[in-house]
Amino acid sequence: MSRTAITNVLVFDGETVSGPRTIVIDGAHISDGTGSEGADIIVDGSGCTLLPGLIDCHVHIDNVKQLAVCANYGVTTVCDMACWPMEKYHRLHSADWPTTWLGAGLPAFAEKSTHGKLLKFVGVSMDKAIHDGEGAARFVQERVSEDVDYIKIIADTPGIKQEHMDRIQEEATRYGKMTVAHVAQYEAFARGLSADFNILTHTPMDKALDADLVDKMITQNTVAVPTLTMMETFSKSWVMWLIQGNMNFQNALDSVAAMHRAGVPILAGTDTNSNPGMSVQPGASLHHELALLVRAGLSPLEALRSATSLAAQHFHLEDRGRISPGLKADLVLVEGNPAEEITAICDIKKVWSTGKVVEPVGDSGNCVIM
Repeated sequence: MSRTAITNVLVFDGETVSGPRTIVIDGAHISDGTGSEGADIIVDGSGCTLLPGLIDCHVHIDNVKQLAVCANYGVTTVCDMACWPMEKYHRLHSADWPTTWLGAGLPAFAEKSTHGKLLKFVGVSMDKAIHDGEGAARFVQERVSEDVDYIKIIADTPGIKQEHMDRIQEEATRYGKMTVAHVAQYEAFARGLSADFNILTHTPMDKALDADLVDKMITQNTVAVPTLTMMETFSKSWVMWLIQGNMNFQNALDSVAAMHRAGVPILAGTDTNSNPGMSVQPGASLHHELALLVRAGLSPLEALRSATSLAAQHFHLEDRGRISPGLKADLVLVEGNPAEEITAICDIKKVWSTGKVVEPVGDSGNCVIM
């Protein structure tokens, strides 16, 4: 079991920045050692910052190569929000890849919704759609039997009836499963809050969130994954304009600013996907997401927390998201200090996944903040 010492490095431990100091990797975990004595490999971190591996809280991954690309950009954990069939789910869930993949399986949807039509087009049986309360309960039971990591619900309108979404939340709570709701419209956001889903992903662009909805998020301990990268992409897509009409990206930025001022937990997620006309690149897009969160009012330090310690906390990943003895050695070494200038997150020098150096795959050079 090899030991690696990263010396003379600033350390963002998931909460604050300290150092320069030394961090030791012992096998697959972070050691409690503070010096380079006995290390097999010494990495000079002068002028650099060491961070926990980044967590993207909203992706759609197609294949294992995309997981490798994510790791190249320091993204060592991703939370997928729709994946089927289950053969693909289990293949991506394998522990053999440099980026850990978590997934929801098939999301809950209504047959006549936009997502329902898209799912029908790609071959999903409409028997899987939510038509009544019994179907809502059965949907959760099926996902639980598949051992998914969390339950995903499409709350946009037209869509699942409110009482059926309420039933999904009730059943998910009964089985101890976290719920994540797609809420890309103002009305959908309100519906998701009414159902008391745990995490709301996306941010409305038809209307900025008002104080009543934000206050309700605080009261209910609701967590937000704004996916500003995708909202920005949507706002520039003629396809989405045809589907949803007026979309003002400033409404999304203003909504994130309001949530941030109120103290709503905000997690970083990109909605990485390969869909024509609205694709979002795996890995590099999370760097852009952090820059957009800063643009919306988060400090660089808060943005880093949104992709590390806060993401790990709210997705119940106790073994990562921080730099602390005994935790998983998912680490990213970057030039400069992204806690002061967020664009420094792009200048990656080295990535470790479970203590192993990630080897470059494909075209994954330094990203450009768009």
